[in-house]
Amino acid sequence: MLRLFYIPFLLATPALLSAAPKVVVPDGPIEYSRDVRPIINSHCIACHGGVKKSGGVSFLFREEALEKGESGRPTVLPGDPDASEMIKRIIADPNSETFMPPADHGRSLNEAEIEILTRWVKEGAKWGDHWSFEVPERKDVPEVKEKDWVKTPIDSFLLANMEAKGIQHAPVGTPSEILRRLTFDLIGLPPTLSELEAFETAFATDPDKAMAEKADELMARSQFGERWAVHWLDLARYADSEGLGVDNVRLMHPFRDWVVKAFNEDMPFDEFTIKQMAGDLLPNSTLEDKIATSFHRMTQSNGEGGTDDEEFRVMALMDRVSTTWQAWQGVTFGCVQCHSHPYEPIRHEEYFTFMSFFN
Repeated sequence: MLRLFYIPFLLATPALLSAAPKVVVPDGPIEYSRDVRPIINSHCIACHGGVKKSGGVSFLFREEALEKGESGRPTVLPGDPDASEMIKRIIADPNSETFMPPADHGRSLNEAEIEILTRWVKEGAKWGDHWSFEVPERKDVPEVKEKDWVKTPIDSFLLANMEAKGIQHAPVGTPSEILRRLTFDLIGLPPTLSELEAFETAFATDPDKAMAEKADELMARSQFGERWAVHWLDLARYADSEGLGVDNVRLMHPFRDWVVKAFNEDMPFDEFTIKQMAGDLLPNSTLEDKIATSFHRMTQSNGEGGTDDEEFRVMALMDRVSTTWQAWQGVTFGCVQCHSHPYEPIRHEEYFTFMSFFN
């Protein structure tokens, strides 16, 4: 994933960057994540962020952007575009040494991009993280025209967005289509002919009741846990071998069975988390609680002669750090082991703070 993020920087040439994307200046207040971050990421962050802070300037975090660069002048002075070095340089004479971005780094900012950055500074240079890092706010359920289509509040949000964009929803599926979707989604298997006949009969009488009862019946099957445990086991890097060197057999199926059982018993997610993180530390912990901690024993190991035990202990430690964040937070935490980067608000130092916890 990291390579994909950085390929534009590695392969970009002035010719490739000459085509300016269409940028629309919003009527209302400037929003950092929506309006400003894309401009900074495209034009500035390759040289002014992470471990590379050309001229002592970084736009990775707000406090860094508000600092003074090597020029001795503030890069961004909230409320005062005229005193902000960033604004001065993007509107400077293109032939001057102070003009940003330099010609060999790609195209100049267009009028819309300059207006967005200028207004952003004038409005106080407010910052913001990607929406997935913001605390969610409860929204009022929107009004929609096609109320009969709405079964849950989520449907209202979806339909309101679709109506605003002139998108029509697909027609309701046939009983056979609905049953196939239910069975493949919940247990990963197709329905039998007898199941289809029974479902079509129930659907003809009361469609909503037929779907609800079939969903409950499928989730009560053992195949439900087997189907959905696969996704968690992938995150946990489940394997029945060491993964390196001679790749000796290392049977981990008790952990696999524990995850399947957890899904089938609808274990609360907080309990599911605690047991895998520290099941052995729970008061009066059971054998199953200890098995759950195998999440952290799924790291690769190497039993070849001549290997350094401490090296592989540290490698396993780093794997635990990265896997924990990726599984529970959905964040590629391993990147920040080597450098800060503009895609997640995580600092280089924070990786090693978390690593020291596991160490």
